[in-house]
Amino acid sequence: MKLKQKRVMEFTTKAAAKRLTGLTYLGGYNKSVKHRKAEKYNELTYALYLAPAKTSGYEVCPGRTAECTKLCLNESGLNTMVQDVKGEHINDSRIIKTKLFFEQPEFFMKWLIFEINASITKAKKLNFAFSVRLNNTSDISPEDFQLDGKNILEIFPSVTFYDYSKLASRAELMKKYPNYDLTYSYNGYNLPECKTMLENMIKVAVVFKVVPLTFMGYPVIDGDLNDLRYRDEPTVIGLAYKRTRHPLPADVKFVIQ
Repeated sequence: MKLKQKRVMEFTTKAAAKRLTGLTYLGGYNKSVKHRKAEKYNELTYALYLAPAKTSGYEVCPGRTAECTKLCLNESGLNTMVQDVKGEHINDSRIIKTKLFFEQPEFFMKWLIFEINASITKAKKLNFAFSVRLNNTSDISPEDFQLDGKNILEIFPSVTFYDYSKLASRAELMKKYPNYDLTYSYNGYNLPECKTMLENMIKVAVVFKVVPLTFMGYPVIDGDLNDLRYRDEPTVIGLAYKRTRHPLPADVKFVIQ
C-alpha cells in the first residue's frame, strides 16, 4: 500500500490530517481491551499500533523470530475481524501509519504529539494517571520518535512511557530517561539474557500456555490483569497465549507449554 501523498506533508489540524491520509487517528487512549483495563486503576494509556515486522516494507521488529512473526498479536483480538467499528481495515490502517512514520516523520510526530496532548488533557479532567505505550505491535526505540532534535521521551518528560522489547540493549534507555520503563521479552531462544535481566532488576515477560506461580525461581505476576508494566516489581510477567489467526504449533519455543 502506498501513501497518496508523495510531497512533504504538513500537519495543521487533525481534521486536515484525516483528509490527507484517510485515517481517523494514529493512536488513542484505552481503545483496546487490554488498555481499557487501566481504567480500573484510574489511568488512561495512550497506545499506538503500527504494522509489525516488515509488513509495511519497513522493519519495525528487529529482534523478532520466525515464530513470533507468524503468531504476532497483530493477528489477534479485534483484528481477527476484517474491519474495525469505523469500517477501516485495521491492517491497512497500520501500514499507512507505519509508512507515515518513516516517509513523513515530521507530519507523523506532530500528529502524535497532538493526540498525546489531547489524551493528557482527558486524563487530567478525569483526575487519572496517564501513560503511553508506543510499541504495541512494533519494537522501535523511543529515541527514533523525534521532532526538531528532541525525542518523544524528552518532549514529554513528565509522562511515563513503557515498552516490551526483545532487544536487550533497549534496557540502557532506562538509565538515560527516568520516564521510560522496559519489560524484556522472552523469545524462545534468549533464556540466558532473561536471567541476566532479572538479576539486574529488569522485568521479563514470558508467554505461557498455562501461567504458573513461579518460573526460573522468580514469582510470576499475572500480566493479563492489566498492561501497566511500569507499576510491576522486577520479576517474571506471565502472559497467557492469545489465539491468533494461525494455530499454535506443538513445538513452538516462545510459548512455555
